[in-house]
Amino acid sequence: MVKRRNLFVAAIAAVCMLMSLFAVLTSGGLTAYAESPVQGSDGVYSVPVNLDGLAMGADNFSSAATVEKSGENYYMTFGHSSSISDMALESGNMQTGYTVRMENGWTYYTYTMSAERLQGSLSFTAYIVPMDMTVDFSITLNLAAGTRTGDYVDVGERPAEYVPVIETSAGAEYEAARGTVFPIPSAAATLGSENLDVSISAYYVQGGERTDVAITNNSITLENVGEYHVVYRAENNTYLTNLGNPSYTEYDVKIASSAGGSTLAKFEDANGVLAEGTSLLASRITSGSSVFATAADKMAGIADNFEVFGISLVQSDGTAATPSGNITLYLQADMTYDRNEVVVYHMAEDGTLMEIVADGYGRYVRFDTDKTGTFIVCIPGVAFVMPMWGYAVILVACVLVVAAAVTVTVILVRRKKKAKKTQ
Repeated sequence: MVKRRNLFVAAIAAVCMLMSLFAVLTSGGLTAYAESPVQGSDGVYSVPVNLDGLAMGADNFSSAATVEKSGENYYMTFGHSSSISDMALESGNMQTGYTVRMENGWTYYTYTMSAERLQGSLSFTAYIVPMDMTVDFSITLNLAAGTRTGDYVDVGERPAEYVPVIETSAGAEYEAARGTVFPIPSAAATLGSENLDVSISAYYVQGGERTDVAITNNSITLENVGEYHVVYRAENNTYLTNLGNPSYTEYDVKIASSAGGSTLAKFEDANGVLAEGTSLLASRITSGSSVFATAADKMAGIADNFEVFGISLVQSDGTAATPSGNITLYLQADMTYDRNEVVVYHMAEDGTLMEIVADGYGRYVRFDTDKTGTFIVCIPGVAFVMPMWGYAVILVACVLVVAAAVTVTVILVRRKKKAKKTQ
């Protein structure tokens, strides 16, 4: 009987194997097999990611990367969930060319790489939001286990492997009154140790059409109500895009010109310390700029919730205006901030902070100062974050508790059995 049953099982297994073989032979091009994008043909590949370099939170990062190959050009896409922010690929003193997109709550970076770099260890830094800390980690791609998923799709010009870095104090967005002369902040650019020239252009947008705006004495005049842009551009011929053009980086500054002036910030000159016709230029400075990075570093031990503003005053001819005494500044801070708890700091160019007495004024935060430049509005307070050793202690404690519970249970069971035997 046992032999017959074994023969029956073997027959069923043989039939299953034959059916699987038939499916493989008839599936044609649908068969998936391992293929490295480096040795393989042009196309799109799904490649497993080794996340052993992450101590925890690996499920917040892509377990598989997408690698696109087009000739000698490679583009690697790796992403993270909303629990992660400010992820950056370490590139020494260089900046890797990349594009970024959002999809279903995840952020995906597509980096331009050489075959050699693709095959090595890739080091990153990232900010873990729930833990309020920045971590360093490395990944490697299991290229040998890659699977070709489709043909390469031409999406136009893509960044070069390395791109210039533009440094400027200019904010990404400004608000100003129509007729204001906007002085263009200076900028510098580098690619590694090489200093590059920065070209600057400007245009005005109306009805979707762009009109070039003349730059005179390193400034533009906001003659109309609407949207102006100042564009910084740096190029380098050492690295090329996929179309053979010089590697480049652009930084776009948007200026909203209105009849009523800025709503982001305003000022009063009750003491007459500014020349008549002085205008205010206000910008909200966000992540991605060196000024914000410095502010975030200074706020690390002071406040989790903060905003950074750039404030400058200009005379009617576009030259900088410096108050000879106090003026009253109004900054439109986050409406969720309790105006009774808000604190304002002025941050000097070297990062030095000076606290300024401030109070709420409707949707604004109001204070007196004789300074311009960078101001930080915050709600003091830093949430407690469990240190890494704290998690380890908790884990060890849990293990000890479980072990103790198991030990007690075993002892009780043995005593019960012993009691039954003695009865």
